[in-house]
Amino acid sequence: MRIQALAVFATLIMGLTLTTSCEREPSDAVDQDKIFTEYELYYNANEDKTYARATFKFSNALGTKLELVDPDAILFDGDVLTWKPALAFYEKEIAGLQSNGTFTWTDNDGNTFTNSIEIISIAYPDNLDTIGRDAAYDLLLNGEPLSENQSFTLTANGENEGDAQVFFTDDIGATNIILEKNLLEQIGAGPGTLFLDRRNTPALSEQTSAGGILTGRYRPENAEVIFQ
Repeated sequence: MRIQALAVFATLIMGLTLTTSCEREPSDAVDQDKIFTEYELYYNANEDKTYARATFKFSNALGTKLELVDPDAILFDGDVLTWKPALAFYEKEIAGLQSNGTFTWTDNDGNTFTNSIEIISIAYPDNLDTIGRDAAYDLLLNGEPLSENQSFTLTANGENEGDAQVFFTDDIGATNIILEKNLLEQIGAGPGTLFLDRRNTPALSEQTSAGGILTGRYRPENAEVIFQ
């Protein structure tokens, strides 16, 4: 299950990378039932900001990104999201933590799709300061155990950002993430930074036949550590 989840996560990341620079099409140029939707509510404690984001693609996660054409509309809790042409998605910025909310999309045919999402917090342990690289490290976290459709992703890098390593778990009931020795030893000794994301990815309540992804993501303040 863990290997499969890693493969899915890698595919999603690759999809985001590949489609950032792809050509965009107007949404009324495609069959509305073939629009793949991605909704994310993301809180970044480093900024103390929440982002509500929506991306529309043709057919699947790797499809051409779409810009909505009137009367298409995407709202979050009743507010219109703003089109961001550089990355071809819609976004609203919110001061502080908004832990839940509802996306409402009305397509060009007048069909409305409503999906609600919740962000679940997570925190690093107190007094985390050093991580050894000569053995696996069990990083215990403060927060609710993982439930179905939830995961932890930790990115760790030393002073050389090129040595970054990614650790992942979606084990139900987990309140920890194991940092494998073979990956830790690829991180240079000395100061480093940890970036942690907790994702909640329930199934969409309302969707087209193309499907989509719904995510609530929480990132605590980055942790500064010493890799020994």
